[in-house]
Amino acid sequence: MPTFQIAVVDDDAAIRRLVRLFLKRSGYDVAEFATGNEARQYLTTKPWDLAILDRRLPDMDGAMLAQELKSNPEFKTRFIIMLTGEADQEDKVEGLDLGADDYITKPFQSAELLARIRAGKRIVDLQKELLETNKRLERLSITDGLTALFNHRYFQDELARAFDESARYGRPLSLAIVDLDFFKKINDTYGHAVGDEVLKAVSKIFQDSTRSADLAARYGGEEFGIMMPETNLDDAFVFAEKIRSLVESTAIQTQAGPVKVTVSIGVSAVPHPKIHAAKELVVAADEALYRAKRGGRNQVQVAESARSSAQLA
Repeated sequence: MPTFQIAVVDDDAAIRRLVRLFLKRSGYDVAEFATGNEARQYLTTKPWDLAILDRRLPDMDGAMLAQELKSNPEFKTRFIIMLTGEADQEDKVEGLDLGADDYITKPFQSAELLARIRAGKRIVDLQKELLETNKRLERLSITDGLTALFNHRYFQDELARAFDESARYGRPLSLAIVDLDFFKKINDTYGHAVGDEVLKAVSKIFQDSTRSADLAARYGGEEFGIMMPETNLDDAFVFAEKIRSLVESTAIQTQAGPVKVTVSIGVSAVPHPKIHAAKELVVAADEALYRAKRGGRNQVQVAESARSSAQLA
């Protein structure tokens, strides 16, 4: 587990030395700074969890630095304790309003400061846990539970976004629709548990074969979509043929023993004068997939409209 990172910002070297000593004894990682500018440079570029800021720094008001940090969404979950030699109530209220989470007046007892740091750490840890939970939930909401590929809804959203970007900048974008051949026969012969193993194994082939910029998704049932930004029709065909060959040559290990499967693939691409929307790109790939099925399966077909475009170029 990463060490809790604390930054101490105070122009008084004796105070920095004292605070550093008992923080390190308590197991915290400490970075110390004498000016606000030094602290700003560090806090905006390095990881930290809690900052102890002197209110009266030689080059700025510590409360203004706190406000600047908390205005950055990335730092909203960090904890800031303000140090001041003034016990004035209005001074404390202003500091808290500007972004400080807690206030402590000099001179202070080390036990009190450590107690406030522990309280701050509990808050920071809870916020980190909440962020991680939200990330996991977000990931689950866009992921297919069986294959760990992206789900249909997320794929449609990303395809629409990528299509708009492709149209705006005139950049190539390709789409492959992949369908497992005779998948119903696998389920009928071996059962759905083996069918699930086959789906997961084929999905792993897609994950291992695609680039980081590509997006593979379970489109529905035994059908998958692979979006390829910055990829023209010819390169998309080569990639699809590679996928087809890999699946054909892989004996998928299942609880019923090795199972051989094949896939049919339809490919479409833009720019193209007849394709003006993401759904038209999908329709073109689907039509190519149907031709691959009718032509005997275990093959790659390019959408007629896209093929015509390639010939005209």
